[in-house]
Amino acid sequence: MTSGIKLISFDLDNTLWDVEPVLHAAEATTQAWLEEFCPKLFKRFSAEQLRQARMEYWHNHPEFRHLITRVRRDSLRIKMIEAGYCLLDAIELADMAMEIFLDARHKIHFYDDALATLNQLSPSYTLAAISNGNANPKRLGLHQFSFHLSAEEVGAAKPSPEPFELAMAMAAISPDQMIHVGDCPKDDVAAAASLGIKTIWLNRNNQAWPRAEVQPDRTVTTLSQLANAIFELEQPNHSFQAQSA
Repeated sequence: MTSGIKLISFDLDNTLWDVEPVLHAAEATTQAWLEEFCPKLFKRFSAEQLRQARMEYWHNHPEFRHLITRVRRDSLRIKMIEAGYCLLDAIELADMAMEIFLDARHKIHFYDDALATLNQLSPSYTLAAISNGNANPKRLGLHQFSFHLSAEEVGAAKPSPEPFELAMAMAAISPDQMIHVGDCPKDDVAAAASLGIKTIWLNRNNQAWPRAEVQPDRTVTTLSQLANAIFELEQPNHSFQAQSA
């Protein structure tokens, strides 16, 4: 197997876009739909009570940590039944509400440097998305990614090793041929580094690195710095090839 970086994987939320305003807008859109089409629900529960119910459901079902869409849908079904809807109506309405949510969930605004960076890197590397969230790159038109591994599809969420191991298997590479890029010190950097994968921490807010046991291989504050960071990590390989030429 030849040396050199072959695969660059990216986290999505808070790496390619700011996820908080997206989620707030999706929640508001879904609530407006529920208030119009499920009036009995809001006669019984407030929006905050529905949110708390979702958090409690997630807490009580740690086996669903990676199934965030299911948690939203199932907790909503339960509250609809408690509000007086029959089982069939609760299932149908909750499914419809999730479609409303997911549609709004994909109305994102990329960071200014995101698409240009993906376009810059995709001709030279295989790009992949590894995410715990429920945004789908294909639905966003991100053709630069060769594949996408979501926690729901893999059956495990970062920082579990499974998504990274599956990415390496799909690309037929070893850990030293992969770089993972993400904003989360635990789920992205520490998780990938534990497998021997090179890491680049996206630190847009210039925060102090919080983990003593591991360090990112490189830190960038914008994605526009990513190509240079990757080149620096490849320098030993470039030097070896130059000496051998």
